[in-house]
Amino acid sequence: MKHGVFAGFLAVATVWPGTAQAGVGAVGGIPVALNLFILVGSIACLAVAVKLFLLVKGGALARGWQLLVISFITLTLAQVIVLAEKLGIMAVSFDIAALLYLATVGLWFWGLLQTRKVLE
Repeated sequence: MKHGVFAGFLAVATVWPGTAQAGVGAVGGIPVALNLFILVGSIACLAVAVKLFLLVKGGALARGWQLLVISFITLTLAQVIVLAEKLGIMAVSFDIAALLYLATVGLWFWGLLQTRKVLE
């Protein structure tokens, strides 16, 4: 059932009409439906990461999971900013979202390194 919902949503997201802007460096963008799907996925990952972080209860793996929770918070915040800009709710530069994406990847890497250090 989960795979069917995922496949259906992915099919709708790829067919959803995107806006192509002719101009300097603007080729087009990811459809809003795909951004919404990424937002829902990041919230789901955040919920699972919080549950796992609460399960380790300050153990040796807690630091790695804490970093992963923070990374999913930054990913969720970046997606909210991108969606708000695409929907015209607020005018924000995509540079802010790009910096949050960079922070997300950095936190993922740092969290995985912390977890690897504990598991070795």
